[in-house]
Amino acid sequence: MERIKDVLISISSKLLDSHTADMEKAITEVLDECRTALNVDRISCLPLDNAVVENWFHYEAIGVGIPPVQKQIPASVVLEYRRLIEQGQVVCSDTSPDLMELASNLQRERPLRHVLIPIRAMGKPWGLMACANFVSSQQFDEDFVHSATILGNIIASSIARVTHYDELKRSQQEVIARNRRIIGERERERRNIARDLHDDFSQRLASLGIEMGLAASLCDEASRPVIMQCANGLADITRDIQHLSRHLHPVVIERVGLHAAIESHAKQIGERTGLIMTVDLDHDVVFDDETALHIYRIIQESLSNVVKHANASQVWIKLHKHKNQWVDLIIRDDSVGIANQGMVMNSPSLGLQSMVERGELIGAQVSFKSNAPKSGLSVKLSIQQMGDH
Repeated sequence: MERIKDVLISISSKLLDSHTADMEKAITEVLDECRTALNVDRISCLPLDNAVVENWFHYEAIGVGIPPVQKQIPASVVLEYRRLIEQGQVVCSDTSPDLMELASNLQRERPLRHVLIPIRAMGKPWGLMACANFVSSQQFDEDFVHSATILGNIIASSIARVTHYDELKRSQQEVIARNRRIIGERERERRNIARDLHDDFSQRLASLGIEMGLAASLCDEASRPVIMQCANGLADITRDIQHLSRHLHPVVIERVGLHAAIESHAKQIGERTGLIMTVDLDHDVVFDDETALHIYRIIQESLSNVVKHANASQVWIKLHKHKNQWVDLIIRDDSVGIANQGMVMNSPSLGLQSMVERGELIGAQVSFKSNAPKSGLSVKLSIQQMGDH
């Protein structure tokens, strides 16, 4: 029993010290350590909730030359094991000969002994630990069952932790996939609206402007100023629609690239608002079209927030590539800062969540930092650039 205590301390330390993402490797290692300590030829952890008929998933540790559980287990065998798991009782081949016949269906070689021991995870029934001997003659007595139960409960709790982690990752991936579909549909709608504005409304307004100019040249002197004033107003509306069209779908990215699009947008913001725009872009950084569009949208949203809410006088945009292939995009302003950052982060009007969602779609991290009081806000996007583009 002293040996089991040492093993218990050892495997507990390994499992607690392992990152959840690396837990499967740690579980395999500690399971083999338990197999050696219990002196069995093969040990398996069989979960109740995953006891499906096909591809029944389990963790396993086997000794040298010992047959593993075959990948394709007959459905009838899986269902019988599931029934035994649900009973929640220890079943040993020494007292239940039928178990030996059942175990013979798991691999080509018939084991000498086989035992099923119920184990729990986080206080709830989880499944069982199955031990089989093909060479060793050790019997599965009460001390063995007690030791295996203690070790199995520890391992089952760690497996449950991995399962929960995997489910959380799948859930996050589903959210990202859903956001990709939603944002993709939104971009298509924007592109269609932008095309209609440019190809239809802008052309019709331009034609109307030409006709008004012609009308002004033909009318009397008293009416000409009024018509020209209307023509000038129409020209302003036409420019606004063209600006809206470019905002809805930045074709400049497709034509001249992300860097020129950023510089052009920053220049327009500066001219329209009076903000001093400082742009520093590393031209060695190149992204695919989808990534470039999302980065441009994040910059658009960030600058829109500055114009609407920041009361700033200057904005800095920097795109920088590190030696480790990580790229940082930072948009910083000199506004009054954020008194309550948590409140602003939860404000839907600022569109910060939209930036985060777009970052997730391209595998980037978007963070927000309130600088020193009265020193503005920084929006930082970090993304790893894989290989050369």
